[in-house]
Amino acid sequence: MSPTTFDGWLIEYNSGIPVYRQIINQVTAAVAAGSFQSGDQLPTIRLLSERLNVNPNTVAKAYRELELKGIILSERGSGSFIQPQTAAAIPAPAEKKARLKKIYQRLLAEAASNGLTEEELLAFMKKQNLSTL
Repeated sequence: MSPTTFDGWLIEYNSGIPVYRQIINQVTAAVAAGSFQSGDQLPTIRLLSERLNVNPNTVAKAYRELELKGIILSERGSGSFIQPQTAAAIPAPAEKKARLKKIYQRLLAEAASNGLTEEELLAFMKKQNLSTL
């Protein structure tokens, strides 16, 4: 993993989303996008806290929750690593649909609070998807 992997991460203090949750969301999104592979090492708590200009306890809280979710594995003295995804970690189709619906509702609420319509959001998402092909 290159040291610039986390350089694009931004913490939005006025977003209403706790900083530790933003870190969790960014790590989870990077895993889902394939930016992080099984076994990749995350930066140390101290290094990430310095890069993001946040309290080390905030990063530690995010890492603890990521470990509880089975996304990372922390090894004392060695660091934190992206954990291999097992078949058990893949939700059933009905649960996936429920999760997607919940995420979509939160996304719509966030968009609306920023003055965006559902149509603008969908058009943007479609454009992003096409630009990654």
